[in-house]
Amino acid sequence: MSEREPSSKDAYPLPDDLDADNDGIITADELVSHFDSDHDGTVSVDDYIEVSKYDKIDKNLDRIKARRSGKKGFFRGPESITFLGGIIYGVVFFSIMSALSSGFLSSSVNNSVWLDQEISNTFLDPAGEECLDSSGVVWINIWIDNDANKIRMRVNNAQPFEDDAKQLRMQFVQTDGTIVGEKIFGNTSEGYFDFSPYYDDEYIMEVYFHNMSGINMSNLDDEERADIIKTAPLYTEGNGPATLPIEIHTKEPTFLPWDSETVQEAKVTEKGQRVCLTFRQLGGWSWALMGAEWAGGRETAMLTGGSAGVPAWWMAFISLSMSIFFLCVQYPLMYRFYHKDIDDILSEEEIERVVEGALKRCEKQLHLEIDWDGFGVRAGSLSVDVLVPYRTTESSVIELGNVNSEMVKVVLDDFKIYGEMTTFQLKSQPLDDHRGAFETLSHGLQDIELPELNAERPALVQDYTDFFSGIHDTATLEKRVEGCVEDFFTTRKKIVKQAHWVGVDEQRIALRVIYKPNMSFATFRFGQTYIDIELEMKEHLLSTLDEHLGDRDIIISCRNEVATLADRTGAGRTESGEGEHQGQAFVARQDGLAGTILQSQFMGDILSSVEYVAQENRAKIDRWGFFGLIVFVWIPFMASGVLVGAMMGLVARMPFLRVLTACFIGGAAASITWAYTAESIIEVLHALNAELFIPIIIIVIFIAAVMHIRTNKKRRKEKLFKGSGAFFSGEILD
Repeated sequence: MSEREPSSKDAYPLPDDLDADNDGIITADELVSHFDSDHDGTVSVDDYIEVSKYDKIDKNLDRIKARRSGKKGFFRGPESITFLGGIIYGVVFFSIMSALSSGFLSSSVNNSVWLDQEISNTFLDPAGEECLDSSGVVWINIWIDNDANKIRMRVNNAQPFEDDAKQLRMQFVQTDGTIVGEKIFGNTSEGYFDFSPYYDDEYIMEVYFHNMSGINMSNLDDEERADIIKTAPLYTEGNGPATLPIEIHTKEPTFLPWDSETVQEAKVTEKGQRVCLTFRQLGGWSWALMGAEWAGGRETAMLTGGSAGVPAWWMAFISLSMSIFFLCVQYPLMYRFYHKDIDDILSEEEIERVVEGALKRCEKQLHLEIDWDGFGVRAGSLSVDVLVPYRTTESSVIELGNVNSEMVKVVLDDFKIYGEMTTFQLKSQPLDDHRGAFETLSHGLQDIELPELNAERPALVQDYTDFFSGIHDTATLEKRVEGCVEDFFTTRKKIVKQAHWVGVDEQRIALRVIYKPNMSFATFRFGQTYIDIELEMKEHLLSTLDEHLGDRDIIISCRNEVATLADRTGAGRTESGEGEHQGQAFVARQDGLAGTILQSQFMGDILSSVEYVAQENRAKIDRWGFFGLIVFVWIPFMASGVLVGAMMGLVARMPFLRVLTACFIGGAAASITWAYTAESIIEVLHALNAELFIPIIIIVIFIAAVMHIRTNKKRRKEKLFKGSGAFFSGEILD
């Protein structure tokens, strides 16, 4: 079987320096120049191996760049459908909650308990009985105020009888039916009863609200008045009193410093029928639960709502809705922001090659000499660290303090092309005193001395015609350059010159310009960078002064006096070290909706911590996969919510829909579990006479959540800058 003839299509694209003339022939000089890595004029085996390796890396980088350079709209694939679904769900959900809580709906809807009453008859309400419909009927709320040793009561929905004759009365009855205390409060709808004189025992509080309309109470003594009141009809449904079983007991001191005395307390021994919540009350609690969950986590929200009597089904619905919204909106953005196809992930060698190529361009542009023998790159999971020793030349056009930022900018520009989102740190190390083009032109002029004139020795006896002619030519060219600068700014209305300096000698023309945009809100509206201005100005000088330039180089340095958005596009997000671990780290800017939202300072801080936690727990997901991710999101531990789970799925390179499904199942399980166990936890604490611990537990969980977030952020920064600092200082890392 004969082999197929080789074709040019089988070969990799040629490097730029081979077949430079495009004539189909690679010359011997081109081959030597390409493979001579140490520039000694010969090609050794080591030279060939090293360059061949770089050629292979460069070809793969070209492929990645070509794949990523195509225009891709945001709305594509399952992540886009998920994102749109999340936005729609969020708009509908938050609009409904706003309408319910604000009272914008009609009073019949605001005060309706239809939803809570209907669901209380289903399996979704663990109470097992229908809640009390209190809308439009008179009902009495009885509660205990242990701080004041009072049992308080209030008649609800009594507004229609405000001007009518009425009497509020109570009886304190032992379990055997003996009345041990009674009180008539008068024509009012509120009152209280002091339980401190009574012994530790079980009692029943009975509260009556009598309708005294049409009853003649004149010319009666107190006993007769009391008898008539007791026989008067009631406003409450069922013509019976509101009752509440109560136990009075003596509470012993606990280990808490503020609870060191023996006190008398009362508690409810049997909960009555739960009062249905109206639509407006449900809407108000929705925002309270969302705020508690955002600030202190799902656990804080559920314990807060459970202790206040919010039905478990509503707490579960609110928590699940938050999970759906944040998962369906933020996870697609995270996926678009972080995800890369397996073929597009850069290896450590490719990252080093990208950094090296960017710095070579920067070296040429800024007229620097990088010491490539001392150059180093370390690509880790948290950061890409780069050490760049360099020297300036007489043509260097940049101030020493700006070298590091310029190097960072060119590298981040390339990282943006390849979608590399790893945090980046660079340390530029000057190896000499800085003397660039501007300093060189003026250096030594102060030391020039002219010979003194005296009678014994004439000073000017030589022909200085050429000398003064050269000075005249240089001065004339300098004036021409200044004229070109003025013309340049005259023809460009969007920028205004603030200051400039021109230096001319036989080798170069050096020009330094400070400008600012001539428009309102330039920070956001002005789109040109200082590099664009430098290029335009250089083209203007070349076209205007072509015949006067000779062999001189043109060196231009421009600085924008206003920090514009375009000048800051090198980094999408920055981080600074703290304490003993100092430094500055950068992440390449990403365009589009995902980059705009996720690279804000607020979201950037959140996602950096989420990514760190995901990296720390990646081994668990790698081992247990889909079901491990469900359990991780489900378990009630700190930093185990849907966003951390989604990031773990990204880190583990699980498919989008698989991660979405696992996080949704885990999040739903967590919301339902916590909603229906919060009430049980509170009941256990009540049974143990440990009601005081309910707010303490809520506060502790909230503080623990905040401290956990702060600790993760601190640990990440410490690990990030400690490792980089060790690399930059030359320490050997494990």
